[in-house]
Amino acid sequence: MAKYEDVFLPDEFYYDHKDHLWAKIEGGKVRVGLDMFGQKAAGTAAYVKLLPVGKPATKGRSFGSLEAGKYIGPLKAPVNGKIIEVNQEVIAEPRMVNTDPYGKGWFVVIEPSNLEKDLEDLVQGALHIQTWLEKEYKEYKEKGLFAEEEKK
Repeated sequence: MAKYEDVFLPDEFYYDHKDHLWAKIEGGKVRVGLDMFGQKAAGTAAYVKLLPVGKPATKGRSFGSLEAGKYIGPLKAPVNGKIIEVNQEVIAEPRMVNTDPYGKGWFVVIEPSNLEKDLEDLVQGALHIQTWLEKEYKEYKEKGLFAEEEKK
């Protein structure tokens, strides 16, 4: 598992290096969520809107949107295909994005149309993930791009 400061990224996932979404391959399908790094930068999720089941997912295009403390914008698909499952729980309780980013905080499941090709652009493998995480974390910290930690 890649870990740096207070962020960890499971090695078995694939990561979109720009949008900080994770992709987990499950029986040929792709479960998608926001990685811990992305949720740290965005802040506490307040609202999640997702396209319905049956809609196409186009790599790099929006399949939904997220409103959080420091981010309001699109959630971009890491692979091409069709949305076959939508997480209604995360729509009802957006904070799951923050409290369980690799478990209950997922967004959609996509039936991919060209999985092998789409995975080529994603960060994968323990060494690559760790190197990318450290570099990205340092850049975000220098630029002040992390959401401030909420007061308890």
